[in-house]
Amino acid sequence: MKINDIRLNSKIKDIIEQYPETLSVFAANGFNASTKESLLEMLGESMMLVTALKVKGVNQELFIKMLEEQIAEKANITQEQDEDVAQKLNFVGYTYCPLKLTFRECFEEVLKKYVSDTGDKDFKYYVPSGCSSEDPYENLWKADHINQLPEVIASVGFRDFFRKEFVEKFVNKGYFKAVPQPKVHKALVSAGLIDRDGWYTVYSVFPLVMLIDKKKLGKLPVPKQWSDLLHPIYADNIIIGASHGDIHEDLLLYIYKDHGEEGLVKLAANIKAGWHASQMAKTAGTNSSEGAAVYVIPWMFAKSCPRTETTEIIWPIDGALTTPIYTLVKESAMEKYKPFIDFLIGFDYGQRSADNYFPVSNAEVDNKLPVEASFKWLGWDYIKSHSMEELKEYVVGIFQQHWEKKTEMKEMA
Repeated sequence: MKINDIRLNSKIKDIIEQYPETLSVFAANGFNASTKESLLEMLGESMMLVTALKVKGVNQELFIKMLEEQIAEKANITQEQDEDVAQKLNFVGYTYCPLKLTFRECFEEVLKKYVSDTGDKDFKYYVPSGCSSEDPYENLWKADHINQLPEVIASVGFRDFFRKEFVEKFVNKGYFKAVPQPKVHKALVSAGLIDRDGWYTVYSVFPLVMLIDKKKLGKLPVPKQWSDLLHPIYADNIIIGASHGDIHEDLLLYIYKDHGEEGLVKLAANIKAGWHASQMAKTAGTNSSEGAAVYVIPWMFAKSCPRTETTEIIWPIDGALTTPIYTLVKESAMEKYKPFIDFLIGFDYGQRSADNYFPVSNAEVDNKLPVEASFKWLGWDYIKSHSMEELKEYVVGIFQQHWEKKTEMKEMA
């Protein structure tokens, strides 16, 4: 089966066996399976792609395109690894999986015009469009010299470009300058997302909210702020984000900042499980005994839950937990690569992000936020005074220790 041979009447068994890298595409679109075997057990070996997509209500044309992108990306990565992954890039663009295809499409429109206008055929970039964890440039942050880094870096979360080594070697020395943004949404300004040092530019955010299962909540009070989740009345009744068994650190970072180790211990006592957000949206409001009363979930997945009669989205009064989507731009590249910078902070891609419930900083974009919605931010002073990679490992370690201990005691009982 060639890439362009994937059709709606293709058997999922044939696709996943020939292209195991496409498993992440299925997982990202609501097929809650972490292995090829579990996916085939769930759907059956004879099920055709068209049938599965209709059941899930997934856009068929877009899904096939995502499969093809993932397969092509795998082939490109292999080729790059065989040739020269250390080649100098001008642009690297990372974003969250649900936005990757949109990001890539908008980027390629800009790239086509840029090459046409400038004739620059040496422009090199890496913009992954699939959801694979493989990345030939995963060690980019380890560069020895600023000239080895791309002129424009777009990334997400408190990852490699917030590592202490990277920050001290490049960021603190002023190699990167924040992009001027004349009109920023008031909610993001109020949260403190503008870097006063003028280094990082947060152009969008990934907000976490609460999704309440009304039936499972019963007579318990609806949590209104993040500290409510530490109350023992929610014991074993909260599900938080996880991927492949690894707990996401976002919630833990905020709990630790506000409540210290004691907060992590209290939270661990209340956590029933760690799930992928698509599984939360699929289960919330159903009669499944595996579910819980409260889900800490990205806003976009909360909005995708179809059972609005039995669920409720809570935007906490102290703000949605905020993970940054940002760019680092070399001062020398501000003018030369302005089209790509404008793409990141501009209206067109911004509105498409907002339409997918990824709020952006551009004040001209309608972020479709609830009335009086606010954002909770770790704060630049806090972020820059910590080694974020070490802090992430620490808070996850403390949480896991107490959560596993609780689970063992529960099993023994």
